[in-house]
Amino acid sequence: MNGELVRYEDVKIHISAEALTRALSVFEGLKGYWTDDGEVFAIRSPRKHYDRLCRSAALLHIPISFGYEDFVTGLVTLGAELLVPERDLWFRTTLYVTDGHWGEGTVADLVVTAFTQQKNDPDPMRLGVSTWRRASDVALPARIKSSANYVGGRLARIETRRLGYDDAVLLNDAGRVAEATGACILIANDGKIITPPTSEGCLDSITVGALATLAETMRIPFSHRPVERTELLTAQECGVAGTISELTMVEEIDGYRYDQTGVLSRLREMYLRVMRGEASVPGIDLVPLLDADRKSLLKGSPGDRAAG
Repeated sequence: MNGELVRYEDVKIHISAEALTRALSVFEGLKGYWTDDGEVFAIRSPRKHYDRLCRSAALLHIPISFGYEDFVTGLVTLGAELLVPERDLWFRTTLYVTDGHWGEGTVADLVVTAFTQQKNDPDPMRLGVSTWRRASDVALPARIKSSANYVGGRLARIETRRLGYDDAVLLNDAGRVAEATGACILIANDGKIITPPTSEGCLDSITVGALATLAETMRIPFSHRPVERTELLTAQECGVAGTISELTMVEEIDGYRYDQTGVLSRLREMYLRVMRGEASVPGIDLVPLLDADRKSLLKGSPGDRAAG
């Protein structure tokens, strides 16, 4: 924060900052993986995440005062402090508006936090279709990865968890499938994978893009098109995709059950092989950041300054 390493409990943002008064912030979640031999820690698609952060900030008129190299330096600096063997690391890079008023004199700071994650394979999820709807592009665009964009998802998740589900499916204003509360939705029928496009109200997902690239190499048909609610409920397979969830299988939505052994399961296995460095696929970039001794693997020295 502000270009320095700060203890988690000591991070402070002023109560009058627009990050609090108007929920004005944009963020990215990035995940880094240890290779299977435990020698290299690499992060998936940092440039794509930086570029998407810049697009989100531009749409909300939030200035960015740092470049890509500073962004990656922040990840390396914090990662070197927090990495432990046998646990992956998930980074949240949040651009908070710390000063300004209604677009005048806007100042923002990038705060990088990170949390270790176990490598356990997640259990299949149970979802419920929420009565809450995803906001339209002219209300709160899904292309903006903003904290404010997740308020509706929070309401939906609270609603469906009361019914015993793990997460919620959000429909758009037309009643078609948009996304889950924190991940995109994929279905499969007869070996063909389908996911809604961004125009339906889902995030322009970097993970979905990587899965589409993998599917092409595996010769699995993959298409982006609108998905009706009934098509979702009667699909043969279903999964949710995002940086944290990767590709997690769904076993049930509102009592409708899904196969766990089809093309989505195969795609998930291949995705994790690529993330662990067991396989390489053109178009999916893994950037080595640190070695087992937590020393930077970037070309040249990343310096001792965190992004901010």
